[in-house]
Amino acid sequence: MNRAAPIEVREATADSWPDVEQLFGRAGASNGCWCQYWLLGADYTRRDRTQNETDLQTQIHRGGAGLVAYGDGEPVGWTRFTPRTDLNWLLDRFAKYDFGRDDVWSLSCFFVARRARGQGVMTTLIDYATSWGHDHDTVIEAYPIDTTVHGATVNTFPGILQTFLNAGFSEQGRLARDRAVVVSGQSQA
Repeated sequence: MNRAAPIEVREATADSWPDVEQLFGRAGASNGCWCQYWLLGADYTRRDRTQNETDLQTQIHRGGAGLVAYGDGEPVGWTRFTPRTDLNWLLDRFAKYDFGRDDVWSLSCFFVARRARGQGVMTTLIDYATSWGHDHDTVIEAYPIDTTVHGATVNTFPGILQTFLNAGFSEQGRLARDRAVVVSGQSQA
């Protein structure tokens, strides 16, 4: 990806499915997940990877599943961008956390092509979602990793806390020592 090329973000649709397939590749983004983890938990590993792929394709065709980032016309990034109420495993795993309002949209997971990492793809996806939330009077929520916590997970697919703070999100609480809950510019109260 040409570092000077602007990154464009589009909502994932049936037309962008081939781009998501290309971006995720044979590995299905991460270990055959096809962005099903926060919906299914570890169950995504107990079934054939093609079912995860089929489910993501169905979710994208239905709408409201995610965003695709493009650099030089090629897909370079993805984020799961969906109503929090769709994320069954997230809600089950952190059932003790008071999420509050149910009408928020979540940025729960990111995948950036290796060739495009460190070039602002995640930030551009966050900015697009924040703008979308503002336009739709909707709170955007995320669950990034606080990499400054000693022993924090190295799995940063949910994003990095500092990136969200830099984008104007505010921390609302913690799901775990190293996992924050952040919201875009609006109070969740």
